[in-house]
This record gives sequence, structure tokens and C-alpha cells, in this order.
Amino acid sequence: MEQFGPGKTISFRLPSDTPTHVSDYLIKRKHDLGRKFSGEMAPLFVDAVSKKALGKDFKDELTISIPTGLTSQQKEWLSHPHTRALISQLLYQVVTKPEVGFEFKPSSASEPKQEETAGFKTNSMIQRFAEKTFLNFDEDDD
Repeated sequence: MEQFGPGKTISFRLPSDTPTHVSDYLIKRKHDLGRKFSGEMAPLFVDAVSKKALGKDFKDELTISIPTGLTSQQKEWLSHPHTRALISQLLYQVVTKPEVGFEFKPSSASEPKQEETAGFKTNSMIQRFAEKTFLNFDEDDD
């Protein structure tokens, strides 16, 4: 049996029940990319096989689209591991403790405004949530 490895060519047929939106996407990408088509499809294939080989169940994942119109700095902030952990913790708390509300207050004129800098900054609402959720050490005092 032939061994698979990096740089090896893999050939397979699409099943007869392949959805039309999948075949339409593949046809469009092949037309747009030409010879670079396999370079775009290979990571998708490897990612799907990797999840299957590691036993990840797609039912245990939730994919949320990033809103349009975000700057590259905002997108970078969203993809940061700390931000992902914060969002994950927020979802966990909403699902497991729906009766416990979050204190979301619009910023008032009495609060000092943050100066705009070249970098993306979180607003005070996100900072307060992080402080309440992750930085509450009062219970740890013995």
C-alpha cells in the first residue's frame, strides 16, 4: 500500500450525492485559481481529516461569522487566544447560568473617554466583564 506524506498527490472522486453548492464552489475556485487550486484545497482537506482523525465532533463546535466592516486590528483582536477565551467563557456563563445577568451599561459622559490611538482598544464594557469574570480574587482570600 502506498504511503501518504507531504508532497504526495492524492486523487479521489466526489460522491454522487455531493451537494450542488459544494460542486459549484469547487468549479468556481478551480476557474478562478487555475493551477493554484490544489494549494487552496489542500489545507481544507487536511483540516477536515485532522478533525476526524482526532475524534473532534463537529456538533461540539459553534461557528460565528465575524461582522463585516471590521478593521484588520479588530479582526486580529478577535482572533487572539485571550479574546476567544473571553467569548467562550461568556457563552458558557450564558448557557449554564441564564438567570444571572450581565451589567451592560452604556458609557456616560461622566466616564473619561479613551483617547483614540493607532491600535484597537476594547471598550469599558468588555473590560468590566473581564474584570468581573476573570479578575475576581475576593473569593480566594483564606
